[in-house]
This record gives sequence, structure tokens and C-alpha cells, in this order.
Amino acid sequence: MGLLLEFIRPYRRLSGISLLALSIALLALNCADTQKKVRLQMKFQQGRELVYEQVNKQTISIRNSPTVSQASQSKGEMTQIVKSLSPEGVARIEETSTWSWSEKAEDSTIQIVSSTESLSYEMNPDGKIGGLELLDKDDASKWKEYAQQNLEQSQPTFPAEEVGKGYTWMQTVKIFMPSGEALDASTTYEVKDFVETDGHKCVVIDYRGNLILPFDVMESDSLTRRGVDKVDVTGTLIFDYEGGYTYSQEETTKVTAERSKIIGNEASSNTFYIEGELFFHLKSGK
Repeated sequence: MGLLLEFIRPYRRLSGISLLALSIALLALNCADTQKKVRLQMKFQQGRELVYEQVNKQTISIRNSPTVSQASQSKGEMTQIVKSLSPEGVARIEETSTWSWSEKAEDSTIQIVSSTESLSYEMNPDGKIGGLELLDKDDASKWKEYAQQNLEQSQPTFPAEEVGKGYTWMQTVKIFMPSGEALDASTTYEVKDFVETDGHKCVVIDYRGNLILPFDVMESDSLTRRGVDKVDVTGTLIFDYEGGYTYSQEETTKVTAERSKIIGNEASSNTFYIEGELFFHLKSGK
């Protein structure tokens, strides 16, 4: 963050006419800003590639465990490429995320570990997600439903009308738990401001809500993993409404992760608490 410099100039008393003109000008600016409305919509281009830098900070603790909470930070990049575009404007997007972080090895030395995840999905101009495929794992199909739910609940579907300052909308997804119980995962979005940054004309959107991500995966004949991630999320999305893509995003999460593992006839379970911060910013586009 750069240093903010303030220039203090001698005060000159304005005449009544000048004050009146200034007041009218300020009122006009305020009125124009209040009345400004735009349509929030993804604007896809065949072959377009967006590269984002991302940082993820997490603190993890375990219920009924004397172990001190573990903190970690990972950094990386995410690339989104529009692979195809239908006549109706629906895009097939291929997304690849690369993360790196430090870990203590068995010999107590610190080593850098990296991970890459790739997926493909369809996105409508209003942001709605569908047709997700996991591309880089042999057992990808087993975790496909979990990943699909994550994207559907976390990606906003934009309103069909123009929005201005103070506009709010709620997005609710019905989640059916393995027990048959139906729960609502809801997020409320509010348009807070219009800004221009680095030549991008953007709308600032605050959001708050919850995600519910159950899973029941048989990884092998003898191993089954079950659980649910309950996520409270608060964040700010800065969307480039002229370019039609996300410019940046900051998000804080609190996750209660319930986990159980069944090996043969033996079962074990535990609950993890994860507090996280995610920073996501456009690095380049072409």
C-alpha cells in the first residue's frame, strides 16, 4: 500500500455566491451517484484468459484436542480460460488453481509444497453455474457433487434488472442432507458503491451468508468418508461491470468441519474449526 500524501492549502473564505454554486454542484454529484445504475452481467469472449493472484490464510483447531491451533498461509494463481461460447452466451470455462505453502518435513526441515487443481464448468451471463467437471483427479467423480455445491452456493447469480447503490438481493440454495433433512444455504448481497480502479469501472458488493456442503464418499471397498462443512462467510466482491468479470474479492470464513471415517467395521469422527481469509485480485487479462 502506497504512502498517502495530503496537501494542505491556505483557507480562503468563499463568497455566498461561490458557496451556493459549490453546494448545487455537490448536490448534483451526489444525486448522479445515487441514481447511477448498471446491469451486472458476465461478458465472455472466446479464448479470453484471466489470471488472478490469490492468498489464503487459515487457522485450524480440533474439538476436544489439547493441540494448539495451527496457522498456515498459501499463495498461488488461478487462471480462467473461456474455452467455448454457445449462441445463447453460455461459456465453458476451464479453471486451474496452483497453490504453494511451507511444511515441516520429517527431518524438521522446512520444505515448499505445491498443489494444482483443475476444473471445467458452464457459466451463464448472469453468473449461474452448471455442468461442472473435475479434470485432474482419478477419483474426481466421487467429489464432483461436493465441488458443484461449493460453486453453486458461493458464486452469485446476478439480478435480471439494473442495480444501484443500496440494492440488495438474496440467493438461496436448498440442500438435502444424507439424513433427508432439507436446509437452506443463503447469502445476501448489497451494492455499496461504484469505483474506478486502475482503469476498471467497478461495482462494490458486500455479502454475508452461509454455505452447507455435505458429502458421503466411498473411496474404496473398505474406506468411506462422510461429513459436512458448515461455512459462515463475509466478504466484498469488486466486479468490473464494463468488462464483465470479477476484478478482486476479499472474504473471511468460519468453518465447522464435521468428519467421519469408516474403515471396514471401525468408525472414527472429529470436528475441526477453521477460520480463514481469502484475497483474490486480477493480475492480468488477455
